[in-house]
Amino acid sequence: MKKSILFVCLFSVFGVWANEPIKIGVITDTHYLSEQLMDGGYALQDYIESSGKNVKDVPAVLDKVLEDYLNSDIEVLLVCGDMTKDGEKQSHLDFVQKLKPLQDKGVKIFVVPGNHDINMPNPVEYKGNKKFPVANISPDDFVDIYAECGYKGALLRDPASLSYVAELSGDTWLLTIDAARYKEYTTNSISSGKISPETEKWISGILDEAKAKNKHVVGMMHWGLTEHIMLQSMFFKNYLVDDWQRLANTFADKGMKAIFTGHFHSNDISAFTSDAGNTIYDIETGALVSYPFSYRFVDLYPDKMSIKTKNIVSIADNPSFLEEDKLRMQTLAKKQAQGKLKGLGFNMPPEASASFSEVMSQIFIMHAYGDEVMNETLRKSLAKLADTMDIPIDMEEVELDFPPADNNVEIVFE
Repeated sequence: MKKSILFVCLFSVFGVWANEPIKIGVITDTHYLSEQLMDGGYALQDYIESSGKNVKDVPAVLDKVLEDYLNSDIEVLLVCGDMTKDGEKQSHLDFVQKLKPLQDKGVKIFVVPGNHDINMPNPVEYKGNKKFPVANISPDDFVDIYAECGYKGALLRDPASLSYVAELSGDTWLLTIDAARYKEYTTNSISSGKISPETEKWISGILDEAKAKNKHVVGMMHWGLTEHIMLQSMFFKNYLVDDWQRLANTFADKGMKAIFTGHFHSNDISAFTSDAGNTIYDIETGALVSYPFSYRFVDLYPDKMSIKTKNIVSIADNPSFLEEDKLRMQTLAKKQAQGKLKGLGFNMPPEASASFSEVMSQIFIMHAYGDEVMNETLRKSLAKLADTMDIPIDMEEVELDFPPADNNVEIVFE
């Protein structure tokens, strides 16, 4: 009888242990600029207004996020690329030092490069009204600087890129995918991402090996693997990895259930179902350099994940920080929408162009935050656009958000 009770207790304890999640934090697109490389002068302010990247406040934002993680129970932190503004060596060195308190606590940190991290052609510092060149980093430098953030302890590394495999738990692997095109940079960086044939072959081998060993695999890549908004592949194709549909089919069919991404500066989750009926979730996290300053907490189980999103709403010297940046981003989005129209060859009358830009700016801001819902302001703007262009718009057919939910959601894997 006593033995039976003992076995029941042991089974219960191990059963609970087996169901404990891997607790993960996720950040991306910090675009961190070392405080040694900026002084808040006109040159810096001009960059912020033209780019929409609030690099001046990133140090304060990042400190608040990392403090929150430090006081949490996360075991893993994923950083999905674009750690630095433009690949400044000093920015990388300072950024990795900011991660050290988490590492000292025992948190495992994993990084992957974005398009702003390596071989950047023109990194600068901002002093007063002027910009001055500073040092960048090479792929080897990246591995050296972030040795303790995935590379040193990797199970396997891709010889053709900075992709690698790391162990999150005894039965779960993290596959980080380097799709950055820094080998091709000359006078400018390249916003689009591409997985080379050599790296794709390596990835396929890893997924096959994981399946043979009964390992669960989640991915991490800077670029999106699937569309997050209507017509993204037409209007914003550089934010999706090249040949995304074929790759999404391949990854899903080979057993990858989820991939963490960034790049589009929006907080959104989309599901992609392959032709064979297998589903993969692209969990895109918003940027920490601009509205809505999102970061995530994820509880990862073998058969599901629970996701919670938080936002930085204020910093020490600005209690209205979030709302002010929202207004600034919406103004910039209108200008960018007009530029996108011209770039694609659409010659609209001024009134129609203004109406279209207003609609797009509202949708952009909604999408950046996630969980988009039609509101009265957008409904009126769409009606005005329809009237201006003399084109009927069925409000019920406007799909603002792809399933599932974006900010706080439980995803059950098939």
